[in-house]
Amino acid sequence: MGVYYMPAEGDGRVEQLLHWYKTRERPRPSFPRAIQIQTTSRCNARCLFCGYMDIHKTLPMGDMDDDLFRKIADECCNHYVGRISTYLMNEPLVDPKQAERIAYIEARRKPFTKTKINSNGALLTPDVSEGLIDAKLRHLWVSVQGYSQESYKKSMGLSLTRVLDNIDAFLDIRDRKGAKFPKLTVTTLRTKLVEDELEYAAKYWADRNVRFKIHTMDNRSGKDEIKEIAVSKPKLRRNCDLFLKQAYILYNGDMILCCHDWKRTVVLGNVREHSIEEVWNSPRFLQVIREYEAGDYTNCEICRTCTG
Repeated sequence: MGVYYMPAEGDGRVEQLLHWYKTRERPRPSFPRAIQIQTTSRCNARCLFCGYMDIHKTLPMGDMDDDLFRKIADECCNHYVGRISTYLMNEPLVDPKQAERIAYIEARRKPFTKTKINSNGALLTPDVSEGLIDAKLRHLWVSVQGYSQESYKKSMGLSLTRVLDNIDAFLDIRDRKGAKFPKLTVTTLRTKLVEDELEYAAKYWADRNVRFKIHTMDNRSGKDEIKEIAVSKPKLRRNCDLFLKQAYILYNGDMILCCHDWKRTVVLGNVREHSIEEVWNSPRFLQVIREYEAGDYTNCEICRTCTG
């Protein structure tokens, strides 16, 4: 998606063009380049490294109503957004309307806009696979955090056998339909629990012609338990550009600063009451960005300890 920067106040197009020429950094757009929409806040897994473990019993949970979803989707589809993802800090397949929502976006999106979800795969039944394929979802990423029953259970609290069977069934159904999409990617975090299994994992997915990515673990903005399973000590994340290009919308319409803000500490506005564009360009959001760049975390405390 590229690297973005926040132009200085008063910078015009000439200054921004010169900055891009020198650094290849793009100025923060007037509308986000990627949107994550939390159609439900719930998850069926209990991943050791995930912030959901800390909040699912202490914060309100809920589902996005159809009117709000359509309002958000319609606005996104009126802009040239690079990616629309119908999940955020949750398991997207918990939402029984997931395929229907993706189909709604796919029928209205601008050219080059991609739809994408990240799932743990436990609910990727044959019927669900059929629905996602028929909805024309572009990208499906499945998180597999362990390749032995022991490591997987400790990492995610789910059944490894069921997930692997679901993925195989998805591949068979996609082949039977002659469909190119969704493109499948399997992801695994590099942790002490799976470090010795990664070579096996790479061969396992290569044998199935599935794209496989190993990700470095971050601390989800200060989750201390991650230190125990981290392979190496994460470094503080600075000069972050996530909030310069991506918008994160909760099930109730609140736009939060970051996908790492599990506790919803920085709410920038509500897109039921305002448009995404209005919240994205609001004085409050711009103030938080300027303060972050100045090293002032008064209004974005989550950024102080975030690593990646």
